Amino acid sequence: PMRPGFICCVILFLCSATETFANDFEKTEYKSDSSRTLQYALLKPQKVEAGKKYPLLLSLHGAGGRGNKNWERNCFANKVLSGREMRSQYPCFILAPTVSKQGSWKSESMDDVLELVGKLLKKLPIDPDRVYVTGQSMGGGGTYEALARKPELFAAGVPVCGGNKVENAKKIAAIPIWAFHGEKDRVVHVDRGRAMIEAIKKAGGKPRYSELPGVGHNSWTPAYKNQEMWKWLFSQKRAKAKSS
Repeated sequence: PMRPGFICCVILFLCSATETFANDFEKTEYKSDSSRTLQYALLKPQKVEAGKKYPLLLSLHGAGGRGNKNWERNCFANKVLSGREMRSQYPCFILAPTVSKQGSWKSESMDDVLELVGKLLKKLPIDPDRVYVTGQSMGGGGTYEALARKPELFAAGVPVCGGNKVENAKKIAAIPIWAFHGEKDRVVHVDRGRAMIEAIKKAGGKPRYSELPGVGHNSWTPAYKNQEMWKWLFSQKRAKAKSS
């Protein structure tokens, strides 16, 4: 029979192997033009080919991720996309910023994030027509917020269990959006998600909306495991502005 110590070693090895998804994220900080400091983690494609440009995904954490130093784990999208197979299938840059324990994506932190995206577009081989944003809970609301503050920047957005001011719907109606929300969500009530989608439709948009029956606030788990969603997201390209 196997010795207990050997079994424990095997278990520890397997557990550590499942945690390697986050190893390639680089943690750093950005000093904004307004002298504020934004902390963030960045994941680059496994192999950056010369002359090739890659998508950028802005990934926004929920309230539970505020002040959490495991920045890259604060949004479940990061864990899914940083898996070996997904990194091979969808090579991209992932930008995972964080806010303080009292912070919010509706504050000046979002201005700093968008400013940083602009700097990264000039610094890294990023395709400016394939910049995406997603987030869960507070980050779902932050996804709508990012789209509303700089609609010309993004090719698509995936808000998960998030709400926002319905007045912003007109600003983002032209952007491809696929929203997810749990039917039983009592933290960010499903009515908030429904209201946002209806407002976007009334503004002339054609958002996709997946309401998950029986699911509570953790709708990010099925949302980010949805392979059809990722295929849809990475196929989106920013619409060219019409010349007058």
